[in-house]
Order: sequence, then C-alpha cells, then structure tokens
Amino acid sequence: MSVPLIVKLGGSLGSQNVLRDWLRALRPMPVVIVPGGGIFADAVRSAQAQWHFDDTLAHRMAIVAMRQYALMLSGIESGLTLAATETLLQELPRHPSARCWLPDPDELQGPSVEASWRVTSDSLAVWLAQRLGAKALLLVKSIHLSERSRSIDCLIDDGVIDPAIPDFLAKSALEIWISGPNDHDHLAEKLTWPNHHFCRVEG
Repeated sequence: MSVPLIVKLGGSLGSQNVLRDWLRALRPMPVVIVPGGGIFADAVRSAQAQWHFDDTLAHRMAIVAMRQYALMLSGIESGLTLAATETLLQELPRHPSARCWLPDPDELQGPSVEASWRVTSDSLAVWLAQRLGAKALLLVKSIHLSERSRSIDCLIDDGVIDPAIPDFLAKSALEIWISGPNDHDHLAEKLTWPNHHFCRVEG
C-alpha cells in the first residue's frame, strides 16, 4: 500500500507564523511531511564558506539540518510523529495520521544522491516519494505563485525549486504541486481539487 501524498514544508516557513497552522492542518491527514533545512541549513552554508570543507561533508550536514528542522516541527506540534524511511515503508499504511520524515545522512549517500547544493530538500522529497510509492508531492513555499501551472525549467530558472529535481524525476509519474504559505485553510478540500488551488509543475 502506498502513501497518497508527500508534503514538503519549506525551511523558509520557519520564520513565518503559518508554520504552526500548516502542522495543525496536516497532522490528522495520512501524509508524510518532509522537513526543509531552514536556518539549520543556512548555518551549514555559512560554516562551509568560512572553513572551506568539501560538498560531501556539507551534504551530510545539510541532511542533519533537515533532521533538526523535523525535531523542531515535532516540538511545535506535539502530536506529530517522527519516523525514518524504513519505518515509514513498514508502518505508514497502518497509521492514518501525519508522520514527519527523519532523513538519515548514511542512507542519502552514493551515486543516486549527488552530494552538492544542487540537491536540496525539494529533490529529497521526490526521492522519498518514489521510495514510498507516493502519487503526488506538494511543495509548500514561502512565496505565492499566481499561475495554475509552470514548467519545471522556468521554476528552476526562477530559483523556486532546486535544479536536481529533473534528475530524480526520470521515468517517474509523480505529480508535483507548489503551494503558497497561506493555503493551509480548508486544506483537505484544496487537496481534493489541486488544479484549482495550487501551481502544477509541468515537465
């Protein structure tokens, strides 16, 4: 049994009051939440700029930053359950409420996941969606897109999504939508009719 939806909460939402509203809206839903990196990933970038360690180490540290963000989310919304990939694969179908992914830096290494800043939590959300057999991915951003659809190349050029996403989407039928920061109200209804409320990522 697959999970129907992955929801990636952008790290930039960590500086906005809507983050709590998103968590409250998502918690009773059978979704998997992917954490961004937020201020924790920014700290990795700053440290690398100062100390010039390589991208392989920075990649591992950025994944740890996502874990920190996930822990923060569980502190904001106490009913939110944290789970690693294998736990999600084995147990999610038996749990109808939201779970937040705790990514493992040891799991996200090797030729299938490039160790560079081209790969962010957006791409890793696609990676997880494929592992879990998800049908759709909602990327919650801190910006609002007025269009109902935009090409993936345009979104990459504008810096809305990371440039490695097409690499992870090869031979995938995953549907990807982009939400603005204030779409948490009446979220269940919006997820039923995503074409009317979100921006579809077109290949």
